[in-house]
Amino acid sequence: MRATLISKNRIPYGSAWRYVDPYTKMEISAVTWDNLMAKIYDHRRANGNPIGLGLEDEVEDYVCQHQPDECENLDPKIPRRRNLTLSDVVRGTAVMMSFKFNGSQLVPREEAERRAQICVDCIWNQTFAKPCSGICQELHDIVSVVTQHQGTQYDSKLHSCGICGCFLQAAVWLRLEDQCLGVSEGMREQFKGVSNCWKDCV
Repeated sequence: MRATLISKNRIPYGSAWRYVDPYTKMEISAVTWDNLMAKIYDHRRANGNPIGLGLEDEVEDYVCQHQPDECENLDPKIPRRRNLTLSDVVRGTAVMMSFKFNGSQLVPREEAERRAQICVDCIWNQTFAKPCSGICQELHDIVSVVTQHQGTQYDSKLHSCGICGCFLQAAVWLRLEDQCLGVSEGMREQFKGVSNCWKDCV
């Protein structure tokens, strides 16, 4: 069983969410969850430490260990769906783009097409909670850079991954070892439970 927050929209017992950054060992606290995450992102950037795709899950796991009254256990066999906003997807895809800028190569077209076909029928292939008309320009620009203006025959049916938040039109082109750098342990376990998933980060 995996613990998850009961609600991110309430003030926790003790009047603050608390998280200790593993890199700097500094405690970060905030009254609201969104403020806590904003402080953590700023702290990681200021200290030059990585901000992976699974940072929010990492923080949630920490909070559930240290503030257990704010959490409940979930059966890991039951898909845990979340409402992905455009900012979630842009942030997740931008993280992958940073790996691309570090010199990573794209996978062959045959592999991208194979992955895309799997994702099209996956329950985690989710549209945005608040979709824009078509693909918003910011996201479109990110995808174009990541894929070197390439696409698959399934692009019109590829949305965002409900587990890691990445935009699938870009993700299917990137090497698995690069993508897995930003995948949390919680996400890894969820990917393992998805039948035929190509994103198997071991």
